[in-house]
Amino acid sequence: MKREDINNLAQLVQKEKLEKLYKEIDNKYKINVLTKPTEQTLLVPVKDPISKSDFYAGEVLVTSTIVQVENTKGWSMVMDTNEELSLFTAVLDACYEANIFKDEIEKVLLEAKEQKEIANKKENKKVNSTKVSFDLM
Repeated sequence: MKREDINNLAQLVQKEKLEKLYKEIDNKYKINVLTKPTEQTLLVPVKDPISKSDFYAGEVLVTSTIVQVENTKGWSMVMDTNEELSLFTAVLDACYEANIFKDEIEKVLLEAKEQKEIANKKENKKVNSTKVSFDLM
């Protein structure tokens, strides 16, 4: 797993699991919030498939946080307004980089990824079952 995957995968994990892991880390290590969870909007870039030029399709609301665990900084940016998720994710990011609770972090994130993949397969199966074949017409 790469550090860059943490922001995406943490958003798939149940909040209770993230909170439990956060509390375990907080009990053993010093967590310093450098930038508290802050709402921001980002422009969403899109490439026009015809002219191949870039344009901005709109804005998306995100919450970002910067923390420091021991001497390692961590950062997060999550969708929507979600201060707790942003804080938990930033702490996981810093800990992963510092090799603090790395195995536990990977386990929680990879379990969530597997669950999402299973759910996607079920969804795809349902959608594919509605496929219409026009060869018979």
